[in-house]
Amino acid sequence: MSDIKSQPASINPVGHEEVLDVYLTKEKTPVAYAIKCAELVNQGMTQKEAEEFLLQPIQLEFIYSYEYGLWAIESEPLESIDPFCPYTGQEIENTDFNH
Repeated sequence: MSDIKSQPASINPVGHEEVLDVYLTKEKTPVAYAIKCAELVNQGMTQKEAEEFLLQPIQLEFIYSYEYGLWAIESEPLESIDPFCPYTGQEIENTDFNH
């Protein structure tokens, strides 16, 4: 592994991800739940399908920004996006995926 201090943020390599399963509910996370439901409906699901989908956890992958802090991003989009550090605005190199 390269010097961790030289990286603005790092994504763990495939097979070494560190994830947190998050459950969105109407009771405990009403804003996030409503937004995610609306997003899923906008993408073609029915309201019932979206609500059933949200019975499953959403995996958030930990990303470390040395000297700034820990944060997380949904794991699935990491395969198709160019992530940026929310603290510095710098793009994070994701060597496991070609975009």
